[in-house]
Amino acid sequence: METLIRIGTILALFSAAALCVYLIITLVRLNSVLLLFQRDFSDISRNLKPILENLNFVSERLKSITTKVDDHVNLFKGTLELFKGLAENVLDFEARVQQRLEEPIIRVTTIISGAISRLVSFFGRSLADYSR
Repeated sequence: METLIRIGTILALFSAAALCVYLIITLVRLNSVLLLFQRDFSDISRNLKPILENLNFVSERLKSITTKVDDHVNLFKGTLELFKGLAENVLDFEARVQQRLEEPIIRVTTIISGAISRLVSFFGRSLADYSR
């Protein structure tokens, strides 16, 4: 029985040694994979810095452009408001001119029309009297 225990112990020790060798091999592979990850991450961080700087530059330029566009839009809006005010002033001027000139022109037209109708009626009667 003691030999059986010794054989079992020897098998257990060989199994433990095989497990240790397997774990060592696995840890070495894991270490190499981690080194690859470290290399890849260092490459990414090295290449990411210029990209971020360019992105910062582009965002600053975009901010500048939007500010300029906003200024131009405000200027255009002010110009449109000026034209609107000018058009309103022209319409008001037209209304005032029409109001001031319309009544005197109607009076003069009425007077001239009355004078013409009197002349026509006067000469019409005179011609009628002569034609008889």
